[in-house]
Amino acid sequence: MTMDRNIDMISNLPSSLLIIIAGFLSFKEAARTSVLSKQWLNIWRDAMHIQFNENFFVKSDEPEENQKVQREVFINFARQFIANYSKQDIKTLGLKCSKPGDFLADMQNIVMFASSRHVRELGLDFSDPTWREHALENHQAAFELPSPVYEHGRALKSLKLFSCSFDASNFSNFCALKTLSLGWIKINMGSIMAILESCPLLESLSLKRCWDIVSFEISKPGLRLKSLVIDECDIAEDFVLVEGPRLQFFKFSGNVGEFLLVDQSDLVKAELDFETETAFDEIGLFLCELLEDLLAAQVLTVCSVFLQIVPSGNEPLGLEAPIDVRYLILKTALHINEFCGIRFMLRSCPRLEILTIDIGPANIFLEYGAPYPFNPHEFWSENLLVEECVTTTLKAVNVKGFKGMMNELQVLKYLLHFGHAMEELNLCVSNEAGSNGETREFYMERAQQVLQFNKASRNLSIAIL
Repeated sequence: MTMDRNIDMISNLPSSLLIIIAGFLSFKEAARTSVLSKQWLNIWRDAMHIQFNENFFVKSDEPEENQKVQREVFINFARQFIANYSKQDIKTLGLKCSKPGDFLADMQNIVMFASSRHVRELGLDFSDPTWREHALENHQAAFELPSPVYEHGRALKSLKLFSCSFDASNFSNFCALKTLSLGWIKINMGSIMAILESCPLLESLSLKRCWDIVSFEISKPGLRLKSLVIDECDIAEDFVLVEGPRLQFFKFSGNVGEFLLVDQSDLVKAELDFETETAFDEIGLFLCELLEDLLAAQVLTVCSVFLQIVPSGNEPLGLEAPIDVRYLILKTALHINEFCGIRFMLRSCPRLEILTIDIGPANIFLEYGAPYPFNPHEFWSENLLVEECVTTTLKAVNVKGFKGMMNELQVLKYLLHFGHAMEELNLCVSNEAGSNGETREFYMERAQQVLQFNKASRNLSIAIL
């Protein structure tokens, strides 16, 4: 018995099963299924994961007048969807609109629609894509969270509020909240602590471009907080204290300051980005103390500014007490200003197993001062005291954005020459055109040179991607 290969077996399933299948798709992909057949025509309208995103309608590269028309089409789409929605519960609703002031009634109706259907994950983003993340100006919230959200908030497990003001004293109704993301708003530490105390199950807190924080201090035992992200927030005194929560993930992006992360033995992953720092200063002591607080982290990401500053403290060669990092990601330009910092990190991570060198644009300080004199042309080849991790534990090296520049080749030659335990080297060749017209083909030719380098490991596999 033969089966016709053109038979659409999925479309012949009951509508109840098709709804479940569509539930695994994004809202945009679920909407696209309406063109598959008559059976699929209205399946997506019962989606329980709903995303009203103006970016699907409004083209940022078109004139403002066109964008106004496109935004009106977007709002009409949301109106019709809500009017025809038949389900009593939804799991996820995301709303992104950069001009909510023109449609306040519609914004409130959408949010109230979500709350009345016991939404579990609510994301409201009213930030404007023209706002620059690194700019100093702060923008007032474009929308205020309606009171029904607090009244029906017991089902909420995840909440995202970007450029959306709120009343922190009403967060006590969010008793099931586990994830909170706040961005582009004015908020002080009193409100942050009120939220943490009102939401006993909160495990993840993310703050992006928030301001009115004098110093960031969380000092309260018993909190369940496991993930903390502080992203480009305006902290007046550049001081961060975390004592009480046992974090597993910590990410900080902003200016170099004083950090005090107390008893973080559960930490697994940390990311440090100080690329907004405007001037070189010998404040490596702050970064060394931060590294010591991140002692338990298995995965660590650091930026170019970190690499330039960290050796300027009391320990220019590396931490006296090493850290337990097994996977190190360096976001770097592989500029000579970063050389001492790269060696500093290799010496400070004696158990390192994986090293990723992510090459890209970086904030290179013109006034940089090296912690000790060195010849950049001989830094990776002469008078070497090879790091313990390079000779004994380093198994894999990944290079992203490889162009085969001199500094890149010198670092790789060093790692291959002394990497007795290395098992793989992955070179991901850049697709960017060079300043002198270099192409990907040119970079691929440079990558072939690496194959000829002396290799300490007999088990090494090199992939050029």
